[in-house]
Amino acid sequence: MRPHDGKPEHSAPPPSTPEPGATPSEQGKQAPPGMRITAGGLLLWGGTVSIGFSTVVLLAVLSRHLHHEGFAALSTLFGLFFVASLVTSGIPLRAAALAVDGAPPMRMTAVQATLFALAGAAVSPIIAYLLHLPVLAVFFATQVVIAIPLGIHRGALIAAHRFDAMGGNLFLEGGTRILLGSLAGLVWGLVGVSAGLVVASGVALIAVPRQQSAPVRTVRRMTSMLHTWLALVLLGLFVQLDILIAPSVLTHSAATKYDVAAVPSKGVYLVLVAVSTLIFPYVRVHAQRRTVVLASAATVGIGLAVTGVLVALRGTIGAVLGQNVASLPLLVALGVAMSIAGATGIVINGGIALGVPRPWPPLILGMACLLACSFTRPSEATFGIVVLAAQAGTLLLTAWVCLRKQPQPALLPAPA
Repeated sequence: MRPHDGKPEHSAPPPSTPEPGATPSEQGKQAPPGMRITAGGLLLWGGTVSIGFSTVVLLAVLSRHLHHEGFAALSTLFGLFFVASLVTSGIPLRAAALAVDGAPPMRMTAVQATLFALAGAAVSPIIAYLLHLPVLAVFFATQVVIAIPLGIHRGALIAAHRFDAMGGNLFLEGGTRILLGSLAGLVWGLVGVSAGLVVASGVALIAVPRQQSAPVRTVRRMTSMLHTWLALVLLGLFVQLDILIAPSVLTHSAATKYDVAAVPSKGVYLVLVAVSTLIFPYVRVHAQRRTVVLASAATVGIGLAVTGVLVALRGTIGAVLGQNVASLPLLVALGVAMSIAGATGIVINGGIALGVPRPWPPLILGMACLLACSFTRPSEATFGIVVLAAQAGTLLLTAWVCLRKQPQPALLPAPA
């Protein structure tokens, strides 16, 4: 337990508790909370989208300078970076929970950083052989010694409601990814792209604002790091699983028709990702399940609106992808499914904020439902309905697991 200059610890912060780490002069200059969170939320959303947008730009720029095999390898390399990001996906929320509670922050020691670097070096030749990528490019992609401290500092920003600072840092990383990834990729190919992306994360780590934890230590129930990581990794896989298994579940022509609708529908989920980050510190402090329910409902509504935009632009989307126009019923079904997936993400993040021990089992059941289609040969329309049903069922089960009353109170007594 960290000392607090003889100040008593409280079981809950007072309603007027200022942002953690803010000095008295800074507290007086802070904007109204609603205005600050709204503006910060927009920046956070834009920054989150910018990371994904940087991948699209890099593919568009470098595809004109790489032969066919190089383009395919570039797509594989970005897939590897996505998998590597899942390894550290639970760190920001864990760090945010600790910071909100005023607990000692997460730290990565020099010994741990060395072990992570050596582990990446050890597995790089194997992964490079399996994926047909340069070993050095894989080595850069598997290094998490930058992502871990970056996630810790961003988690502290989440806890302090400094969404504007976090959004700006994400914008910086996204822009640097485009600049360095493009320049280095044009000069050194795949190795240059990989190195450019890692350096971009390093720039973000250097620039990310530092934030102190809450001044008062409060002990609350906390989801373990393992179960936080499992929940976020399984959520990411569940959202992408339909596209991954479509070539095996559907015929070739049906898979092509399905992907024309499925690929743009993932944009619905991307638009909704930032909402769960916005409510996390509030739910952690106040333990209000009603906030999670309202945020989930709002998320579905926003997702349906974005789906309407996709429906209006489906002719343009088909032309950009070089494919026929997506089926209207299929696009609507998958857009609604991704809206529900966004709500599931809200509930899971809310469950982690509430300290639910294991928020992830419903995701396993949802994935099993999709994988069961591998025993049949459904049409693309039938598969879309299965995806929608799996997402809806998973949301209901996740809400039951994460939002039901726990046997112990969410707020535990402070240690002596």
